[in-house]
Amino acid sequence: MAALIPTVSWAQRKDKLYVTLDVQDVTNTKFSLANGRLQFSGEVKLKDGAVNKYHLDQELYQEIDDKESKVSVSPRNVFMVLIKKEQGHWPRLTKDSGKHLTHIKCDWNKWVDEDEEDETKEMDLSQYNFGGFDGADFSGMGGMGGEAEGEEEEDSDNEELPDLVK
Repeated sequence: MAALIPTVSWAQRKDKLYVTLDVQDVTNTKFSLANGRLQFSGEVKLKDGAVNKYHLDQELYQEIDDKESKVSVSPRNVFMVLIKKEQGHWPRLTKDSGKHLTHIKCDWNKWVDEDEEDETKEMDLSQYNFGGFDGADFSGMGGMGGEAEGEEEEDSDNEELPDLVK
């Protein structure tokens, strides 16, 4: 079976890109960010035991600083903050433009217009567990949550409910 291409959502600021790969419960992830190319591969195990392989090899519009860029793998998706080598807004994510790039779309939830960027506060990234891109192999990070093993967060849904009044 040929590898699947994940859906890519992106937004930008003058100095960085926010890129999200829509792959849930991905494992055996590998990333590369060199020579203006973003490469990703990973696997998703299905309920019937089959495995979907994902692969992305995309030439970006301009070069990225791979030392400063960060990636976070969560059970829901893969989120990246890619730092631009040269500041400025890009007209699109990739050098290539065309109808064959149907897997790439704008992330309007993170998007800020160029003329409003100075007035907008920085995005809160505290919810992400970031690692670097330097030969990144995040194969052990699939399904990773924010809590240590054996730790349980107090859940307000588990509280005793009052009796209903007649």
